[in-house]
Amino acid sequence: MRHPPTAVTVRTATTADIGPLAVTLVDAFLDGPDGVWLIPDPVERRAVYERFCAGLIGEVLRHGAVLTTDDHSAIAIWQSYVGGPPDLSGYDRVVTTACGPYADRFRRLDAVFADHHPTTPHHYLAYLGVAPTRQRAGLGGALLAWRNTLLDRAGVAAYLVATSPGARDLYLRHGYRPCAAPFHLPDGGPPMWPMWRNPGGLR
Repeated sequence: MRHPPTAVTVRTATTADIGPLAVTLVDAFLDGPDGVWLIPDPVERRAVYERFCAGLIGEVLRHGAVLTTDDHSAIAIWQSYVGGPPDLSGYDRVVTTACGPYADRFRRLDAVFADHHPTTPHHYLAYLGVAPTRQRAGLGGALLAWRNTLLDRAGVAAYLVATSPGARDLYLRHGYRPCAAPFHLPDGGPPMWPMWRNPGGLR
């Protein structure tokens, strides 16, 4: 069911937003195909995600961009690859600390994503999540449009990996296009869709 559209205020997050945004990120991705692949047990998955998402947001606030809405119902996590890959040493510490016995599993997923990551300068949308109770209200689209406008002005492309058909379709509506064949996570894992957007949405 699609909710009636409302005005959405998008802003850059700060450290004061980490707690509520971690809740949103956990709830948005907990039962996603990649989450189930990472940690099959839902109770263990939630415990790990709660630690991981808070640490991830804190790390990206130092080295990237985190966008949100005034009520923390949506979050977008961006990293710049314009001058080459960002410094991920802090992220690796987050994985080690937060993920415990699943750290190697997270690193395996990251390695698969890295194998398919383009080398052309771009900004990378690592996560776009909306609280389940606020989905289909235009919040994810508002965060995308806000950032895409900035990238268009700067003449910078964007890259992402859609982890579900629904996410892929959202990105298609915002000018992202498949840039390679879908790839699968190991061990019979789910498909992932790499997507690219040129500045201005040009093909």
